[in-house]
Amino acid sequence: MEQLRRAMAQHAAAVAVVTGPGPVGLTVTTFTSASLDPPLVSFFVSQTSTTWPRLRDARVFGGNVLAADQADIADRFARRGTDRFGPHTRWWSGPLGVPLIAGTACHVACELDRVMPVGDHWLVVGLVVHAEAGGVPPLLRHSRQYGRFQGIRPPAGEPEPGPAATLLH
Repeated sequence: MEQLRRAMAQHAAAVAVVTGPGPVGLTVTTFTSASLDPPLVSFFVSQTSTTWPRLRDARVFGGNVLAADQADIADRFARRGTDRFGPHTRWWSGPLGVPLIAGTACHVACELDRVMPVGDHWLVVGLVVHAEAGGVPPLLRHSRQYGRFQGIRPPAGEPEPGPAATLLH
């Protein structure tokens, strides 16, 4: 198990905070687009999470991909016994009543679509009803450290990045 943990630490991943009404939230590094038609996102959460049952019961959630300067928020939402939505976290109630964190690289508001057990985690899939890009670089986790992305060029065939956009489903 430790060998797999070390190996997967080499995979750079964006850091996200999944939030729900209450407010409630937790840090994940598995948040990703799953489908464009229909618009779906997904993330994994440990079956031992004490936060997950409150998110699951809400049936809606926000996915907040943190900006490169928001490592303190990632740490806050990863710790137990702390006021995650206290004065050091700027947020507002977005579509579907989900908390959206200010200053993020992007955020989405979703309706819970499905939950499936996968090993010792739950795979959570959400139907996106609102999406907005913040236009700032994301916070990344790699080799058990936070970092930032610095692009060198778009992949072959991809256009240069454009302005922030909003998608409504």
